[in-house]
Amino acid sequence: MATDHRPSPPPGADPLAGDLAARYQGMADVRAGAGHVATAMGRYFATEEAVRQGLREVDRFVGSMVDTSALPPDEVILPAVPEPEHGRLRAIVNSVIAARHLDGVLPFIRDTSAELVAAALAAASDGRPVDLVEALADPLPTVVIAHVLGVSPDDRDRFRQWSDELLAAQGRGADGDLARTHPEFAAYVQREIDSRRAAADPPDDVITRLIHGETADGARLSDAAVRTQTMFLIVAGNETTRNLIGNCLRTLAERPDMYAAVRADRALVDVVVEESLRHDSPVQILARQALADGSLGGCPVAGGERVVFGIASANRDASRHADADTFRLDRPYPRDHLAFGTGAHVCPGAALARAEATAILHELCERVESLVLAPDFVPRPNPVFWALGQRSLPCVVTPAGGAG
Repeated sequence: MATDHRPSPPPGADPLAGDLAARYQGMADVRAGAGHVATAMGRYFATEEAVRQGLREVDRFVGSMVDTSALPPDEVILPAVPEPEHGRLRAIVNSVIAARHLDGVLPFIRDTSAELVAAALAAASDGRPVDLVEALADPLPTVVIAHVLGVSPDDRDRFRQWSDELLAAQGRGADGDLARTHPEFAAYVQREIDSRRAAADPPDDVITRLIHGETADGARLSDAAVRTQTMFLIVAGNETTRNLIGNCLRTLAERPDMYAAVRADRALVDVVVEESLRHDSPVQILARQALADGSLGGCPVAGGERVVFGIASANRDASRHADADTFRLDRPYPRDHLAFGTGAHVCPGAALARAEATAILHELCERVESLVLAPDFVPRPNPVFWALGQRSLPCVVTPAGGAG
């Protein structure tokens, strides 16, 4: 194995720092040094090359933000399920939300986006600022994932609350058993499962498809397995997408020139979304456990060792992205980033998240002449340790001519 002669990062370099500026500086320091550093979560890998390699080696690295190795198999969420079981569960989820299956969902996303933007404009009709996280970024993902899963959109506020509570528990060191961590949420999902099992003609949604799915040995999934994956999808479908939408909105609110350019050329909407994913990665890290001895980024990794893939750091790696710390709309390959992972285990909800973000931005461009941050804006970042997003975004919005 080749010896890595690069220097170690300076003392105190912390790619997991709570302060965003310090976090990105820590990432840069680690990339400039050995490319990896020991952290409390495991060895952190900062370079695009190492992170891409680790993400692609799905047979060697498996797991999630918490160590699930002691959990019963039916309580393990999709990202931590090893192959071949992972592939079977993933195929069921993909049968509804993968890009090739979204045609039936896109009109609902567009209609919901139009309703939300109209409501935001109505709330801002007297010139007062409107919180675009509360009005747009929070509700759209919750309503959409409820629609996809086949549960009532009337419960969207509860989904958001439950998601926040589960993620807060994760930050406090919960063991990864979703049902034990949040019994109320689990009981709700169990009732949805029971209703489908009892129905003569259940709806064709993700929950029903999970119920009728099979494990690698041909058995049907247990209620516990269906419940676990449904809870995971509600949380994942809510959290990552609202962070993406909020980050896009903040960038455009801070850059009136950019918003004007996007309004003038709607083809740039997709570019804004991709560049936001790269520059402001909603998922900053992914944690995994090595299943076998090997190496990554020139560093030996032992079987059983916890590792952290620095998604945000990889997406700011200047060896892959020119002018990496700048938000640009002229990159030749806008999708050349790792925000949704890569390889066989790329995020199954990537197409859905993109569809929601682009729908909101298209609707804004159509109906909003300008949006700027409120004069008294104070950043409220997402407190989830692995995420980057906005908890509040008060903006002054000006309707386009004829919109109201």
